[in-house]
Amino acid sequence: MLLFFVGSASAQFLERLGKSAERAAKRTVERRVEREASKKTDEALDKVFESGKSQKRQKEKDAGSQPMDELSGFSAQSKFDFIPGDKVIFFDDFHLDATGDFPVKWNTNGSGEVVELRNIPGKWLRVPDNTISFPEINSRLPQNFTVEFDLVYPASGERPPVTFGFSEVANPAKNSIQHKKIFYFLIPPSVNQHIGYSTSLYSGRETTTEWAVDKMANKIIRVSIAVNANRVRLYLDSRKLFDLPRGFDENSYRNNFHFRASPLIPQPKDGFYISNLRVAESGKDARTELLKTGKFSTTGIYFASGSAQIKPESHGVIKEIADALNEDAAMKIEIIGHTDNTGNATSNQSLSEKRAAAVQSYLNNNFQISNDRISTSGKGQSEPVADNSTPEGKAQNRRVEFVKK
Repeated sequence: MLLFFVGSASAQFLERLGKSAERAAKRTVERRVEREASKKTDEALDKVFESGKSQKRQKEKDAGSQPMDELSGFSAQSKFDFIPGDKVIFFDDFHLDATGDFPVKWNTNGSGEVVELRNIPGKWLRVPDNTISFPEINSRLPQNFTVEFDLVYPASGERPPVTFGFSEVANPAKNSIQHKKIFYFLIPPSVNQHIGYSTSLYSGRETTTEWAVDKMANKIIRVSIAVNANRVRLYLDSRKLFDLPRGFDENSYRNNFHFRASPLIPQPKDGFYISNLRVAESGKDARTELLKTGKFSTTGIYFASGSAQIKPESHGVIKEIADALNEDAAMKIEIIGHTDNTGNATSNQSLSEKRAAAVQSYLNNNFQISNDRISTSGKGQSEPVADNSTPEGKAQNRRVEFVKK
C-alpha cells in the first residue's frame, strides 16, 4: 500500500506512474543489488544499496571513511534504556509550516515539502530521491546529545534508501559531503531485512543487523540516537540496534545532522517522511540529581499530544527516578507537571495534573514504588522556563519536576 498525502501535486504524479513503473523500479533495484554484491565499490554511481553481506568489515580506507574495526560494538535487542536529552537545541513538528512548502527552519540541496499523510496524524517533511535535507541548527552539536524523530516510509521498490546521520560539512546544501568524514545509518530499499551503518558513501560497505524493513513500511517508527563523546547508539521504537563505543568521531561529526535520499535509476515513485525532530543536549543523571540536590526537572518524559498518555521513549528517565527511590527507601517526592501555552490556561492546568498523576502510576505499575511515597500536582502553563513563542521554547516548557519532600 502506497502512502498518499493531502494537498500535494506529488500524489497525482505518483498515481499516474502506475504498476508498470513500480515493477520496473523493483527489477532495476534487484539487478543492481546483485551487481553490488560482487563489487567492493561503486564510485561511479555513488549510490547506496544494500549488499546483503551482513556484518561485512571494510578493509580499505578511503578519503572520508574509517576502518570498521575502529567502530567495534554490538547490535542486539535489549531493554529500552534510551534517555532523551534535557536541553532542547532544535525542535520541529512543522505545525507552523504551510502544506506544500519547504519548512522554514530547514535547508536542502534539492527539493521537499511539508505534507499531510492519509490516516497518519500530523505534518511531515517529504525527503524525495537524490536529496539531502537538514535542520539549520547553526552550531556544533555538544559532546553529549540525543536526536529523535518519527519516520514513515513506503514499501520497498517505491522509495529511495532512508539515510540519516552526521557529517563534518556544516552546510551540505552548499558543499558536497562526498570525500568528507561522515557517519550514517541506512535502511535500504531492497527486500533484504537489514539496517546498517557506515562511514563511506560507497555502497556495499555497511555493517548490518537484522530488522524487519518491509514489515515496518507505512507505519510510524520512532528513531532515537544517543551520542556520548565517542559512543553512539541507535534505537528503532524500543529496540536497541547498534551500540558502538568508538563509533562517533568527536571532532568531525558534530557539524551537521542530515537526512539523505540517495539517487536511484529509475527514479522511485516516493520518498520517505520525517516529523517531530528533537535534538537536545544531555544533562545530569536524574538519579544523582534527585539524591544529591533533592530535585530534578526533565523534558524527557513524553506524552501524546493533549493527553496524559506516556510514550514508550520516556521509560529510561522514569527508571532513573525509580532507581533513586529504591536507593533511598525513606525518600518521598512530589511530582509536578508543567505544560506550554498551547490551548487555554484552565485545560492546561488540568492536563498538567493528569500528567503528574500518570507518572506516579507508571512508577507504581512498572517499578512497584508505593503511591504513599508520591504526591502530585500541576502548574499548567503558569511557570514557563523558556519562550513559548518558539517550538524549542514550548518543548522546554513541557516538563515534569521531581522534588524531594
